[in-house]
Amino acid sequence: MIRTSRVAPCLFFTALLMSLLAMGLEARNPSCLDELFQNIDRQDLDSQQRIAIRAVRNRIREEQLLNPPGSSVNSQQFVSEFLLCSSGVLDDRQFQLATGTAKNPQQQLRYELRQLHTEIVRVQSLIRRMNR
Repeated sequence: MIRTSRVAPCLFFTALLMSLLAMGLEARNPSCLDELFQNIDRQDLDSQQRIAIRAVRNRIREEQLLNPPGSSVNSQQFVSEFLLCSSGVLDDRQFQLATGTAKNPQQQLRYELRQLHTEIVRVQSLIRRMNR
């Protein structure tokens, strides 16, 4: 009876120790997405760019949690999505420094569309002020 009562806690602590070690090893090996985010975060970004990049990263992390590892969505698709979204925020130089590659046509178009949207909002604001 005494032996059985000592075995269960030992098994529990062994399982706990193994899980903590596994979590620690995963933390030491950041994912490709985390490395990419860190490269972008080291860039000289203004506050709006930094907020947008963090929002994109958090959104993609949420999607990763919703899609279990065995699902059809793999990590490369999340990285591609992150690159496409971040290409709209970063200029060509920042993107090149962070990723080591130039923007592809789709990523370049995303950046140009974001710039156009920003300009449209600025012009609309100017028109509203002029009409007052």
